[in-house]
Amino acid sequence: MQQRNGARELGLIVATLAVLSRFVEDETLWAAAALAVVVAVAGTASILGELRPWRWPLDRVALPGIAAFVSIGTARLVDPVPWLAVAFAGSWALTSWVVSTETAPIAKSGMAASVTAARAHARSTSARLGAFALAFLGFAAIGGIIPGGVAGDGQPLRLGAFLATIVLDVAIGGLAGYRIAALRPHTPGQAVTAFYLYSMVVAPIGVLVRVLALPRLFGPAIVVLAIYVLTSLRESDEPVRFNVRLLEETGVLLLAGVAVLVVGLLVK
Repeated sequence: MQQRNGARELGLIVATLAVLSRFVEDETLWAAAALAVVVAVAGTASILGELRPWRWPLDRVALPGIAAFVSIGTARLVDPVPWLAVAFAGSWALTSWVVSTETAPIAKSGMAASVTAARAHARSTSARLGAFALAFLGFAAIGGIIPGGVAGDGQPLRLGAFLATIVLDVAIGGLAGYRIAALRPHTPGQAVTAFYLYSMVVAPIGVLVRVLALPRLFGPAIVVLAIYVLTSLRESDEPVRFNVRLLEETGVLLLAGVAVLVVGLLVK
């Protein structure tokens, strides 16, 4: 119950910051976004019992940080009346759910092994789905903080804004991918490698979708598709060249991605 109450309170703070950020610009906006992310990360770590920043569990605080960024960005993508109230409620619910998922206890003394395994599997599934969903929302929310950050919204991107957009793409994609990779047993070196792989996949694709100026949410969808394909390849329990099912699924997904690119270029 403490974790759930703490998650709701943390979600309320982040949602409030998101609404207030709707009425500020430039450096103040970036400061508000940074504050919301720090609040979400520090609050999640506090619920987990880790108050010292150097001991914060990165795998458990990554998604709350992305959720806070999503809250700030989406609040700026909607009209104040009446949609800002909807954005507030959505940000509160999203952040609360992510924090409660990442801070939910798994095992207790005397708990049956089957129940413990079921809870662990449920949280693993929630974290995995949450990572994909938050990656998509995060890529879309960039446009709320950087004018023109959503490809195809009709606003040109200057060099500084373009570079900032790619940096945010890399950060969101790397952290979401790392959270997915961290669901399996891993060493610190493997965690760093996972972040590097995901960020290096996201960076060139992020550049591509913005150069092509695909309409609105086509870009985020393509980037998340790339993250999903990379996840499937990384999690293959047998060599990729022998995993026929994985190769077939990857081929279908790549064809879907190409189709989205083609459609996006045709409807520009």
